[in-house]
Amino acid sequence: MRKTVAVIGCVWACLVAGGGARAEEADRITMLSGELADSSFKVRLKAAVLLGRTADERAVGPLIKALRDENYVVRGAAARALGNLGLPLALRAIEWIFPLADDEEPFVRKEAQSALARLCTRESLDRVIAGLSHEKSAVRQMAVRLLSTVVSLPDARAAITTALGDPEEDVRHEAVLAVKGMGQAEMEGLLLSALWRRDNYQVQAGAVRLLGELRTPASLGPLADLLVSDDVVPEVKKEAAEALTAMKSLIDVKAQIAVLESSDRTAQDRAIKLLGIQGSQEAVEALLRLLKHADLFVRRQAVFALGDAGDPRAVPALEYLQKTEDNQRFKDIIGRTIRKLKP
Repeated sequence: MRKTVAVIGCVWACLVAGGGARAEEADRITMLSGELADSSFKVRLKAAVLLGRTADERAVGPLIKALRDENYVVRGAAARALGNLGLPLALRAIEWIFPLADDEEPFVRKEAQSALARLCTRESLDRVIAGLSHEKSAVRQMAVRLLSTVVSLPDARAAITTALGDPEEDVRHEAVLAVKGMGQAEMEGLLLSALWRRDNYQVQAGAVRLLGELRTPASLGPLADLLVSDDVVPEVKKEAAEALTAMKSLIDVKAQIAVLESSDRTAQDRAIKLLGIQGSQEAVEALLRLLKHADLFVRRQAVFALGDAGDPRAVPALEYLQKTEDNQRFKDIIGRTIRKLKP
């Protein structure tokens, strides 16, 4: 009986002690939270640092408020403290730390990035991706930089692709760096899928430029498809033509010549454009033969392609065609191509 009473007494003492410790900790957090409003920035700074060591969710709200402190050292300390609290405690603080990416003080920007880096995981991915929609480009740029650290996550890769179409050059450049940090196979797959992002032509254009730098055979066909797609804007088509020019050595001339006999007009047009981009003597000769084709569309596309090929030896044939054609608009197109090719 005495032993039982003794055990109960020990348990009760532990509970009382534990409750007292919790109450003491709660009082401490309340005290430190109040000190964040002190007139002395040194007091506020110390309070922010100490709240970051509490491992208590009740410290998050006061620290979020301190992110807007008038003193930049306190703002930076509050960001660091939230980073120290980690996940899941500081999950809701991510959207409040992000604006510090545009803070006027480099110290604060650095602390914000460091804190967000500690908080950027699979668990917080949605909140980091949300940073790409922020009105400030510095925030969007930081969001891309953070996403590049978790690029193994499919949603992070998709979000980085979206950033290729950001209206600000700095953000697009950050996205390009993030994409280039991937393995080649992973990067190529991501960029090929981005070619058909109809919701944002800047995403398409960014993907095209990077594929042009990669110069892989797998991207040749998809890039050529852009040239003949009706729902692709001229800017993207121009980028695709430039990318294909950079990899013209990969174009199989004989295979494209064979397609010229196809009854599929889109495939035929695609082959004509590729021959013009490839521009070798064999390609130009095949295009010259098309100037005698019965179909006006084919003749016209061949003229455009000869202009792209840039071979002045095509001028005599074009001059003859200009004399024999009846369609004035087509004659004008031929004339412009002749002027383009003449030295």
